[in-house]
Parts: sequence; C-alpha cells; structure tokens
Amino acid sequence: MKITARNFEITETLREYISKRLGHLDRYSEHIINSEIIFQEERGQYLGEMIVKVKGRTIKAETRSNDILKLVDELKDIVIRELKKYEEKLKDHRR
Repeated sequence: MKITARNFEITETLREYISKRLGHLDRYSEHIINSEIIFQEERGQYLGEMIVKVKGRTIKAETRSNDILKLVDELKDIVIRELKKYEEKLKDHRR
C-alpha cells in the first residue's frame, strides 16, 4: 500500500495505524491489485482519498474530517462497502 501526504508529514504512529486498519483489505477481495491512500491537509481539515485497483475496476473513496484517525476509519468503511459490492456482482455474474 502506497501512502502519500501533502502539506504535512506522516508520523510513524500514524503509518502503523493505517497499516493496522487497512492492511487486511485482501480479506474482502482476492482480486486487489494495488492500493494507494492520499492525505492532504487544508486549513486544519484533512482530506483523504483511497484508490484500490481490483481486477476490471478502480474503487475510489474520498472523505474529509478534522481528525485524521477518524478519516482513516471512514475511508476503510467506504472501501470495504465497495469491495463487498464488487464481490457480490462477481458472484451474481458467475451464476
């Protein structure tokens, strides 16, 4: 997983938190090719964007928050929801 920060530095603690929270995405889909997370700080708010490439599709999640840890959790929830939808469509398509 590639982690990028714009306008601020990512601490080692934050990097570990991100890895812990988002490191298990392959549990939801075995078709994940790669993933990238981008954080940007703007006037005291954090903007988060996560891009997950899966076979045949790109899943993108964006959210904004004052708390970066809350932002990571929101991105995780959005991506997991989209990965479940993707897997469900694959199952339906195979039938």
